Amino acid sequence: MFVSDEDLMMKCREGDMSAFELLVRRYQNPLINYIHRSIDDYHRAEDLSQETFLRVFKSANRYEPTASFKSWLYTIATNLCRNEIRNRSRRNTYYLEDLVEEGEDIHDTEIMRDTRYLPEMLLEKKEQRQMIRKALAQLPENQRIALTLVTYQDLRYEEVAEILGCSVGAVKALIHRARQKMKKLLVKAGIGANE
Repeated sequence: MFVSDEDLMMKCREGDMSAFELLVRRYQNPLINYIHRSIDDYHRAEDLSQETFLRVFKSANRYEPTASFKSWLYTIATNLCRNEIRNRSRRNTYYLEDLVEEGEDIHDTEIMRDTRYLPEMLLEKKEQRQMIRKALAQLPENQRIALTLVTYQDLRYEEVAEILGCSVGAVKALIHRARQKMKKLLVKAGIGANE
């Protein structure tokens, strides 16, 4: 029987650790991936994911299901990402990006059949991922966050609006501008065709 996130949080509020552990299992990998795409540092993303869950745990006794748990969780993570980015710019520190994304499935059956082309195809795919990451990092903060939440976390516009504290129309505009800018940046980098 499936138990909703909100019901699990209410159980957490009552001290049920197994409910909290289930929430962590449900959201840990998607949350790390979201933070990684937002700050471009996988190891720091793991730390910030743990910090997000720690804040959820500390707030459990005050939790009220007025919004979806998922929106609340991503709001906490988004605020931590914003703080991380601000702190980086203050320190003027740049982090090395991970070259290979965790959990990416490279075992495509068509590619694996003829191993003569495997190294070249993997290298090309890796280079494309790096160019996409670089283009994503060039977007303004709200555009990057909105696009990442919709594209990689499959959140609805309404959820993203709640996380960013703006209207659904504003989210749609952010996504549109982000996609347009990404397209231009990727065409300039040699990925895709200029339509």
